[in-house]
Amino acid sequence: MVLIICMLSACKKPTENIKIVIDTDVIKYTAMINVTDGQDGNPAPANSTITISGNAASNIYELSGKKNIQLSAGMVTIGLHPSIAPAADQPISIIAEINAPGYNKESRPITFTAEKKQQVVNIQLTRTGSTAPPVVTPPPPVYNNVSLTFTGRCPNRTDVEIRPSVYVYFRAAGSNAAFQYLGYMDKGNISTNLLAQNASYDFQIVFGGETYKVSQKIDQTAYNLTIDMPAACNF
Repeated sequence: MVLIICMLSACKKPTENIKIVIDTDVIKYTAMINVTDGQDGNPAPANSTITISGNAASNIYELSGKKNIQLSAGMVTIGLHPSIAPAADQPISIIAEINAPGYNKESRPITFTAEKKQQVVNIQLTRTGSTAPPVVTPPPPVYNNVSLTFTGRCPNRTDVEIRPSVYVYFRAAGSNAAFQYLGYMDKGNISTNLLAQNASYDFQIVFGGETYKVSQKIDQTAYNLTIDMPAACNF
């Protein structure tokens, strides 16, 4: 992670009024893997496992920089080591394999290309012995643009501010519906036309093997939201 130390005002002591800002966009080429139950659309079971294989597997990390890659609520963001980048004529490919008790094994190739730094890979698990077709989730309706600015917070560090670059999911607040993809947040900022005015939503991100949520009612065109991100505070 990149630590940016910003002086907010003149101070009496060297450390007074100093804010440490953490950017999480060190890994540039990423893939959000979203694993769901193909029959009902819910997140993959909590005991699901993911294995990365292929010639480039040693260069794959979880977004927080961990080599330990695991699903949280069926999701994980992986990416290439910051020193590794695909060339225009040399994409980098891996295989993601998902295993869960009571489900068939699923394997999915994932390719990182020079022109595409972010991608979403949806994997639906099929239950062992089931012949039911996979559920098809209709796309969400489109509304006017709303801008959201997310600031990550370290619960025990008031001097730390996090600017997350992550994939954001959403659903109607308080519902049991599956989360849907909202978009990619760059340094805490995202603009979307998928949020209705006078409606409330739960927003979800995944980072460091943990899932974080925040809720907001939408009745204007811009919001600043604060979300706890303890996994980003281990530095």
